[in-house]
Amino acid sequence: MADLPMFARFWMVCRKPTGPGAKTEPRTRYASFDDAMDAASKLARENDAQFHVLETVATAVSYTHLTLPTKRIV
Repeated sequence: MADLPMFARFWMVCRKPTGPGAKTEPRTRYASFDDAMDAASKLARENDAQFHVLETVATAVSYTHLTLPTKRIV
């Protein structure tokens, strides 16, 4: 997937955690839910394990990445 715009919607896939210290380590971004679900289903079949589709719900950014207006808007 190409670089995403700042607040783009995307999905990732990870293995279902097996305990509190489990590492899920999602690594690939998908542009659509359907693509992510297809990948999760394939991984589940290949590994005989459950996989989750994750969706972004919020994006945290530092103020240095924001462009603020230079003039006061009234």
